[in-house]
Amino acid sequence: MGDITTFSTGSSIQPGAPLGSCRYCGAPLAPGYYFCLNCATPYATVESVLPPVYIAPPTESEQIERRAPHAWPMFWTYVGVLLVTGILNFLAFGEEQIGYAIFLSSAAMLVTTFIFAAMHWPSLAVQLRRVGFTHPAAWIGLAALVPMLALNYGYQEIFLKWLVPMKDPMDNIRGVLGDGGAVMFICILPAIVEEIAFRGLLQHWLQIAIRPMRAVILASLLFGALHGSVISLPYLFLVGMLLGMVKLKTGSLYPSMLIHFLHNLAVVELFSRL
Repeated sequence: MGDITTFSTGSSIQPGAPLGSCRYCGAPLAPGYYFCLNCATPYATVESVLPPVYIAPPTESEQIERRAPHAWPMFWTYVGVLLVTGILNFLAFGEEQIGYAIFLSSAAMLVTTFIFAAMHWPSLAVQLRRVGFTHPAAWIGLAALVPMLALNYGYQEIFLKWLVPMKDPMDNIRGVLGDGGAVMFICILPAIVEEIAFRGLLQHWLQIAIRPMRAVILASLLFGALHGSVISLPYLFLVGMLLGMVKLKTGSLYPSMLIHFLHNLAVVELFSRL
């Protein structure tokens, strides 16, 4: 029995090499085993007879599902809310009364966001405690609003009106909501509601699951998609990227809310009156 201590149990099997006989009992060694089937004496490592195991890293979708389980349900809830309000608006007011449609959809978005904010308040609390304007990114974002608005004017007033001629809806909106109501429901409420929903909750959750820049890109795509305009999607994506980057760098919702508000205010009060 003293000869057992001289056996090597750390060797590996070389592919194609003859196995030979067990050095302890002399029985022939069987392929596919790291020990002698006759006396159970190991003659190689376990790893030498097992195939290599490759564990694929989780995909981004799997990481989001695992680490940010509330992201997709919240997004699809907003999609459902807007679809239902859109149908109700069409049935009740038709295509022309867009002012009533904006009022109803804004109210539905406000209630939905309030519910999600209450359910996930700890995720928002830190972001709302930070002012954010001491970070240079807040002021860079405000400065970037100027070329962004220039792009908006060119895109909306020249390209879209030439490509898809349509009547400016602002006259109807002001007729239903008034000037103050138009600012409230197009500028103030969206700046608060959409920033809480997309930057405060959705982007915040995505940053936990995937890389920050990927989270900003995905949140911006969903932000543009929720507005329901394929033609405006490229521009809305750029706006979402600007707002998302400001939120990412400052860690606060207030700078992105201000930029969002000023952007919409310029569109409503400046471009629509030109």
